[in-house]
Amino acid sequence: MDANPLGALGGVVGGLLGGAANLLDNLTRGTAPSSGGHFVVNHDNVLAAAKIIQNQVDELKDTFDDAHDDLEIVPPGDDEVSQRMTEAWNDILIRNEDSYAVRVQEYILGLNKLVSQLRATAKDYGYNEEQITSALGGSRVV
Repeated sequence: MDANPLGALGGVVGGLLGGAANLLDNLTRGTAPSSGGHFVVNHDNVLAAAKIIQNQVDELKDTFDDAHDDLEIVPPGDDEVSQRMTEAWNDILIRNEDSYAVRVQEYILGLNKLVSQLRATAKDYGYNEEQITSALGGSRVV
């Protein structure tokens, strides 16, 4: 276990922040954002938007899955202070309902929901399931 309690978490959070920035940059590049920094999804870009977000989901999920086991901190010593400090850190990182691990999983779930919505929108625009699945590189969000 890494002595730095934020080592693995820092990588995951850094990946999330960098990924989110890339996601927004890719979505707004080539589309005309309206005021407030929103982008417009239309027939021409709905599948590209879904693909960008699906790629981000896949990357973030892989990063999180790889780092998850390393998020738990082991006590640096057998003394009471080390034990209590470790418990507190583990609560914040992985155990509490609002832990960083749970927040990362909720963020990934939210992106999955967005991909599902974009898939539904693509169907509304007339794309069939084969075209959608092909555009997403075989990715299927349920």
